[in-house]
Amino acid sequence: MGPFAVSDVAFARDTTLSQHEHPRSCLAVVVAGAVRKTYARETHDAVRATVIAMPAGEPHSDLFGSSGARIVVVEGDETIDRTRVFSDWGAAALAHRVSRELALSDEFSELALEGLALELTAHAARCRSRIADRRLWVDAAAEILRERFRDPPSALELAQEVGVHPSHLARGFRARFGENLGAYVRNVRLDWAADRLVRTDVALARIACEAGFADQSHFTRSFAGRFGLPPGRYRAAHR
Repeated sequence: MGPFAVSDVAFARDTTLSQHEHPRSCLAVVVAGAVRKTYARETHDAVRATVIAMPAGEPHSDLFGSSGARIVVVEGDETIDRTRVFSDWGAAALAHRVSRELALSDEFSELALEGLALELTAHAARCRSRIADRRLWVDAAAEILRERFRDPPSALELAQEVGVHPSHLARGFRARFGENLGAYVRNVRLDWAADRLVRTDVALARIACEAGFADQSHFTRSFAGRFGLPPGRYRAAHR
């Protein structure tokens, strides 16, 4: 699709791929299952919502888990300096949209896929940039919120964990991410919920509860505000 090769690949359980490399830079998002990726000096266990960004020519081997795996892959000419592996529900939501377009395959899919490949590449690049600057306290705060989004620390507790004053945390966080702490956590919860909606048949009320929303109506309003569709219609549209 334009400068990209886009694929949605399913691997059988306990499959092993011996050492190999990709001729172009590779951005992979695990949408189901798990894979252990082994490089020259490190090994990463990548589960659902894990993003793997690899430069061209990076030798690695793969071992897929007992339930296999599905991975959306975008290969292109982007310059990636080294392999990075991180978790991001926003990337997972974009990967589900790629899957849907690949399955739809109508006269507009090629254009849509090229746009999604660009969006996913840019999103992952921003995430990699944040990871590169993780020594900064504001990035450390964001990582804590992503990891503990169901039961996040208070602003005071978070400020204590990263070693800054609460008001300094609030100003610095908004300056870097363009939103306050509460909005950031809400969006992480919504991205996680979007993945659950597409991947499972779990009831909306349960997903809302598991994502940390007080009630389903609040979840529905917030979800529609972020994705443009209420949860039920989003699930139907992305199946």
